[in-house]
Order: sequence, then C-alpha cells, then structure tokens
Amino acid sequence: MTSPFVNPSWMPHSVSEAARAGDATADDLVSGRAWSHLLDGLRQASGVVLSDDVPRNPTDMAAGFRHLLVLLGLGLDQALRAQSEPVLAVTPSGVDNVFKWGMDCPDCIYTGAPLRGGESYRLWGNRGSARYVGLQSMAGMASSANVLLDELDLGPSGEVELVLSTEEHEGNWLPIAENATILVVRHFFYDWDTEVATTLNIERIGKAKEREARPDEDPRAQMARQLIALGDFVVANLEFFLQFSRPEKPNTFLPPLDGTAMGAAAENRPVIGSWELGPDEALLVEVTPPEGLYWSYSLGNPWWETIDYAGHQSSLNGHQAVVDDDGILRVVIAHEDPGIANWLDTAGHSAGPVILRCVRTESAPVPTTRVIPFAEIDASLPATTRRVTPDERKATIAARRLAVSKRFAR
Repeated sequence: MTSPFVNPSWMPHSVSEAARAGDATADDLVSGRAWSHLLDGLRQASGVVLSDDVPRNPTDMAAGFRHLLVLLGLGLDQALRAQSEPVLAVTPSGVDNVFKWGMDCPDCIYTGAPLRGGESYRLWGNRGSARYVGLQSMAGMASSANVLLDELDLGPSGEVELVLSTEEHEGNWLPIAENATILVVRHFFYDWDTEVATTLNIERIGKAKEREARPDEDPRAQMARQLIALGDFVVANLEFFLQFSRPEKPNTFLPPLDGTAMGAAAENRPVIGSWELGPDEALLVEVTPPEGLYWSYSLGNPWWETIDYAGHQSSLNGHQAVVDDDGILRVVIAHEDPGIANWLDTAGHSAGPVILRCVRTESAPVPTTRVIPFAEIDASLPATTRRVTPDERKATIAARRLAVSKRFAR
C-alpha cells in the first residue's frame, strides 16, 4: 500500500500529507491492514538497527533504537496535527534537542507554520537578536523563496511585518507557490547565552479560495492512510540517512553540498564529512574558517542525529571556537577529552557524520584531516593552540546545559 505524496516517504511531512492523498479506504482500517502495515514497518526498521551493516557498539545500538522512537514521535506529531487549522503563532517544529532528525543544527531553533496554496498571510513580530533568522516558503520539497529578516524593512526596535502571497505585494513580501505547504523559520545563534529568538505571529488575510478536498470523506480512510504513511516513513527515513551523502573513505570530507533539491535553504552550503575512530585514535581537522555570516562544526552519530550538544561539546560555531594564531581552525574529534579547547566529543559513539555548515559565507572550504594516536594530540598541535583545564571544561558544559535548557524550555 503506497501513496503518491508531494514529499517522499522519508520526509516527516509525508505523514501529514497522507491525510489528503493516497488510495487507502475505510476497509484498510477496519480490517487491521493499516495498523499491521505500521507494525511491519517498525519490525523492518528494528532489523536495520540490528543488522551487521551498521555500527554496533553498545552506545550506537542503544541510540539506534532510541532513534526509532524519535522517528515514530516525529511521524505521530505530523499525523495528529494534520487537520489542525493554521495557528496564530509561528511555532517550534517537532525537531529540538531531544527529537533529533537529519543532523539538525545545534545552534538552531526551527519554527514554522502551515500554509495553504492560493491564500495570503500576514506575518508580524520582532526580529530578536539571533545571529541569523531566515524565512523559507515551501511547496513540499521545493523551496519557493528564501529571505533573511535583516533584508527586510524593520522598525527601530526590530519590528517586522510582511505579506506572504503568490501575487507580488508592496513592501515586505515573501512569495509562496500555488501549492504552498509550509513556512520554515530558522534561528541560528552564535552566542547561546545572550542572543534572543524572534517572536512571530501569522494570520490568514483576504478571502480564502476553494481548496481541493475529498467531500464527506470517511475519517477511517484518512486514518488508514496516515498509519500506512507512518510505517513507510520510519523505514524510509532510517534507510535514507544511512546511505545519505558521505565520503567513501572515512575521516574525510566531500565538496560543498547543494541541498536545495531536498528543501535546504539556498544560502546554506554544508561541507559533509565522516568520522570513524578506534578507542585510542583521534581525528585532527584543519581549515581556514570562511568569512561571512555563520559557520559551525557539528558531530553526529551513525543515525544522523547530532550528538547531545548540551551534555557534550559536540559542536562549535564561529563564536565558540578558537582560531589559532596562524589563522587555522584546528578541531580534534576524540572519544576522551584531550584538554584542547576545540574538542568535539564523540560521546561513546564509534562513527558518524561531521558537518561544517557555511551560511552566507564567501566560501565553503573543505577541511583537511589526519588520524593520529590519542597520545600524540598535544604534540600534533601548535604550542599556542588553546588548551583547557578539567575545571574549565566542566564550566563550559554547565553553560551549554543551561543555554540549551532555556532555548528548548517546556
């Protein structure tokens, strides 16, 4: 049982789209076929986690089953909210520091609001002080438009107001497509302690046009379609990211990726690498950091989740990292603390992705890498490379925990 979604089955939005797409009937729910399809998908996904084709140390395996719960939770959120009316506030997405998906950025709050093609919206609020705030209108996987709030006309205290519509509008305007589905807002923070997110509200304006609908549809058919899509999503998402863009040789980086075809913002040029280290190994990563608005490193586990960035220093951005006197940024990926300021903590995992995100930068450089024995880290770095004491590291982690807990307060 399959459905022709606008988004492919590995995308969370495919579950919400199933409410209005597909060919499942009420009988698929009544007979139990839809529910069995979901359970079969979960069993298939657990087989992937247990297979010999993926890393299987204790931390990796536990994280794999935890990730299945994350995927189930994200899909359930999409299914349960599918029929809700557009909200008046631009609200957080399902992705946060607990529900990690697709190597979400540790510096980011992802928010948004549902859109419906053929309608117009008013967006208003305050800019806040985050390093970067980008708006993106989407139609399924396709991006219709990108704009930074700082490119718009703002009030003296950061007040912002704009119109979202298919037809051009005077003043601040964000184009949306006839088949628009969602507004995505990304807030990237450099200084986790002081920068403040936007506060945005949205309302539909003008006369709503006729929408495509299934008149007097049996709600059992709708539920059957969503159960089927949820089972497909968990399996497809797991398999997609296990084979997604990564170097053939571990501990290297690929050229910058153009991710616009899969919904990424046009100004984001990620440089994707991989890491895989033995117990006594470390990876030295060197690059001249790019000039521009935002860049960061983030480390992931085998399931393409960002490693817990509150309890571990698994990410560093342009504000947090320390560049050496020669202009080179040297980062050390290791299982244990080497006493280097720019340490990225694997948190017990054996392998995973590492991403250098470059957003609105003049270049997207490809770092050089070198695997070295853990015992030789200190000797492999310049004498002036910033070192830290255990107490300094403890204070850094405490500050990270506090900042993340405030950012994602529930």
